[in-house]
Formats: sequence, C-alpha cells, structure tokens
Amino acid sequence: MRWWLRSLAIGAAVGFVVGLVVGGTLGRVFMRILFLAREDTLGFETAMGAIIGDFTSGGTAAIYAFGAIAGVALGVAYAVGRTLLPSGTRLRTILFTLGTSAFMLGQIIRGNLEDFRLVPVTLSLMLIVGSVALTAAPVPLFVERLAPDRERRPGRLAQGVVLLGMAGFAVFAVTGIVTAYAA
Repeated sequence: MRWWLRSLAIGAAVGFVVGLVVGGTLGRVFMRILFLAREDTLGFETAMGAIIGDFTSGGTAAIYAFGAIAGVALGVAYAVGRTLLPSGTRLRTILFTLGTSAFMLGQIIRGNLEDFRLVPVTLSLMLIVGSVALTAAPVPLFVERLAPDRERRPGRLAQGVVLLGMAGFAVFAVTGIVTAYAA
C-alpha cells in the first residue's frame, strides 16, 4: 500500500512540475503563435473568456494553472495506468504520449469548439498535439526514475485493455478533429 501511495504522490508531483513548466510555457508560446498567425481576430473573446491578442499576467497565470492541473492529472493517470502498460520505459512513454495526446486533443477541441471559427484549425490542432505530447513525454521518464515500477509483464487482458483504450482515444481524437473543421 505504501508503494502505491508513494507512486501516486510522485506521479502527481512530477505531473505538476512538468505541466507547470513545460505545458504552461508551451501553452503561452503557442497561444501567441496562433494570434500572430491570424491577427484579424484581435479583440475576440475565446471560449475560456480570454481576449485574443491581450498578453496579460492573468491570462498567462491561467495558462500556467491549466498546465499544472492537467499535469497532475497526467502524472496520476500514468502512475495508475502503468501497471497495464508494457514493462519497458520507452514503449510505456510512447504509448502514454500517444494516448494522452489523442485524449487531450479531443477534450480540448470539445471544450473550445467555438474558438475554431476564429483560429487557423490545422495550425491549432498541430500546436495542441505538440504541446500535449511534449508535456506528456517526460512524465513516464521522471516517474520511472523516482518511483520505479516493479518488474512485471502485463498479460493478454492488460494488453487488450490498452489496445481498446488506445482505439477509443484515437476515435475520440478523430471525431474531435472532424468537429473542429466543421465549426
């Protein structure tokens, strides 16, 4: 039980730091890139209540806070789900990054759907996937370094669950992409 709680705490802490530093920074930079790509949207309000083109401390704090909160969710999800993933850190990192990127892409699109009428859709989708993937990828590496998983080989049931989950995330992402282009 103590190993499990330690693993969850390390996952949450790693996710918080990586989400804050990597996710927050990339989120702020990528939001600026989107504005510069389409400056005619200056002054429009986003789904989250931000004003496009305004570079404020409050807006920056909100982006960093979102990155930190999303990072905690990523870290805890990895700590809980890694028992189902293959035992090698490299393959775990790849699967976790792909699954996380697909899920978050679908989720972010659905949560900000009206924004896709204002911003370049393809660029937005690429920046979302890039920022999520670059934020998710270090999480397994740091969690495995600080709280190594016990040696185990997931069985066919675990492999089936992972395969089904990855397929579900892919469908979620693809339907989100279709929705974004239709907005």
